Amino acid sequence: MFWRKIHDRRAVSRVFAIIISVVVVAAAAGGILYYTTVIQAPRAPEVIKIGWPVPLTGPIAAFGEPDPWVAKQIEEIVNRDGGVFLSEYNKRVPIKIIMRDTKSDPNFAATVAEELITRENVDLIVVLHTPGTTVPVSGVCERYKVPCIVYDTPVLSWIQGGPYQWSFLAFWTEIDVANVFVGIWDKLGARTNKVVAGIWSDDPDGRTFRELTITLARARGYTVIDSGVVPYGTLDFSSYIREWQSKGAEILTGNLIPPDFAALWRQCRELGFIPKVATIGRSILFPSSVEALGGDLGVGLTTEVWVHKVSPFRSSLTGQTPRELADAYERATGKQWSTPLIFSHAAFENAIDALRRAGSLDKTKIRDAIGNTNLNTIVGNINFKKSKTEILSPEELALYNRYKPLIDYQNSYSITPVIGGQWVKGTKWPYELEVVFNWKYDNIPETADVKTIPELLRR
Repeated sequence: MFWRKIHDRRAVSRVFAIIISVVVVAAAAGGILYYTTVIQAPRAPEVIKIGWPVPLTGPIAAFGEPDPWVAKQIEEIVNRDGGVFLSEYNKRVPIKIIMRDTKSDPNFAATVAEELITRENVDLIVVLHTPGTTVPVSGVCERYKVPCIVYDTPVLSWIQGGPYQWSFLAFWTEIDVANVFVGIWDKLGARTNKVVAGIWSDDPDGRTFRELTITLARARGYTVIDSGVVPYGTLDFSSYIREWQSKGAEILTGNLIPPDFAALWRQCRELGFIPKVATIGRSILFPSSVEALGGDLGVGLTTEVWVHKVSPFRSSLTGQTPRELADAYERATGKQWSTPLIFSHAAFENAIDALRRAGSLDKTKIRDAIGNTNLNTIVGNINFKKSKTEILSPEELALYNRYKPLIDYQNSYSITPVIGGQWVKGTKWPYELEVVFNWKYDNIPETADVKTIPELLRR
């Protein structure tokens, strides 16, 4: 009996020992689990900060006019479900778009970008609207190694400011637009004498368009009166206009900022110079710029069109077509849609897609995710890795090969469609834009035949 009791006590002790061991091991495991999941796990940020330098005032403010509405729309859509899911934190994080006015000044645009990076600590930057905005902003992003998504800037004008490791552009090339301009004139055939007057701004846009337009026009049998480049703020164009008249020009082309073209075009009418066609880059992209010319001066003007309401694309964020997005903007604001509206939306499609795939706010991971983009957006497919030899004709490649950066840095940009448009008197708005020339994008319909300015003025 005595020995049995001792044996029973030993058995109980062994049971207690086992229980204690289990408790200790469980406690240790719990501590490790707590340490791993609570102490070591990265703490999720409260918000994803996206910086957006925008020309809200100054000479190119028409480009930025739709952007406050776009920012509000994007924030509402993305944050409705809690934000962007970041796998690193296993949670959704809301976005905050921090918009700052560049005042249409390249130097101030760089200052704004630096403040967004150093004071606001943004996770990435989205920037659009001409090389004067995007080149300095991209340069700042490169210096601070902050990922940067760039839209709405001709490729060659932008890429010559590189090389870029942190910045990626989606837009068309100047070569594309030169093809569109000359293609519009070709459609008029014998209705013009093929004598072209040309004048351009003294800036990267103007100089590049001048070279390419003259090259293509002369190659296709046009005589070009090259009036060179002029500085911003030129007020007197009378000597140029008289030269064009004396040499019988029936086509006018150029690339100027809106106030300078307005001064030129009004003086053309005052001096009795009404060319049969005027194809102008940058200045007359938007209805507000065309209306600002006054009277009937906007009738018949032709220009490049980045995207149109008839374009067959859809937003990866909302499923909207360009027409649906444009209609939503017009209902909400009472203002007429313009092409930057749709491109600004697309830039944020690109940004949100990259953030989702990065799953992190590590800037290198975001940069790499942007570089690996293959996304169908409201302006078409964006793919920075697709070889340009797959999408360019032999004629285009011949021109590309003249500009080494276009080949050397082809993974820094993705080409989007561009077509030709003509401003006509509208039904809902004073002026509406018709698609009159589509050179290579079969899925975008032409909505009207191109007409000469005198033809349209007689209506």
